[in-house]
Amino acid sequence: MSENIRWRIRKKFEKGELIINTKRFLGYDKDEYGDLVINQKEAQIVRRIYEDYLTGKGSFIIAKELNAEGIPTVTGARWHDTTILEILKNEKYKGDALLQKYYRPDHLCKQSRRNINKKESFYVGENHSPIVSTEMWEQAQEELKMRRRNKKGNSKKYPLSGLLICSKCGSKLQRRVWNSGKPCKKVVWQCSIYIKNGKATCSGTVIDESVLEGLNIKEETIVREWIKNGQKHYTYTSSTKK
Repeated sequence: MSENIRWRIRKKFEKGELIINTKRFLGYDKDEYGDLVINQKEAQIVRRIYEDYLTGKGSFIIAKELNAEGIPTVTGARWHDTTILEILKNEKYKGDALLQKYYRPDHLCKQSRRNINKKESFYVGENHSPIVSTEMWEQAQEELKMRRRNKKGNSKKYPLSGLLICSKCGSKLQRRVWNSGKPCKKVVWQCSIYIKNGKATCSGTVIDESVLEGLNIKEETIVREWIKNGQKHYTYTSSTKK
């Protein structure tokens, strides 16, 4: 029975027929003929994600802003950076469709695996109405590639990268620029978990880069932040001595 079902699915793919659960696919519904039609309300969210990413925002920030505004995912869950990245990579948003992206090795395997040269796949161009233009989608792919290259090449971009640790949750502090391009521009190091998920997961540690100047930090160091008489103070402890 399992082999028969897979055979029927492959035949549908060969004909260019999509098998998509639109309840888990943001931006589209199905009409009475089973064809994809744009859900205009959801499509606005998709376009916003592409526009935000191409204007320089990262997937963490986009997810954080959508969560802060109370905008749910298509399943009603919270946004994560991985959700944003999947939307940016999905060719269906430009009107095309890559069929059989995933497969199951056999009927005993309950989880699908990404199809990387394991099974025949089928690409259908101009299959349905696009939410974003081909040009915008391709720009997003180039931006994704560029950021991956930069991240790989600059894993140790700053002398303090990977060395500062939040005392509240144990996560690394990340270098950020506040008010970029403005006279009040400030460079800080802030808890990466706070940046990603907000104060629901960590109240966060943040320290001006100017405060760290002159400190000879060469190993992983826990940064403890505390306030006395309205002023912030910090202590620094080697993570090996905590």
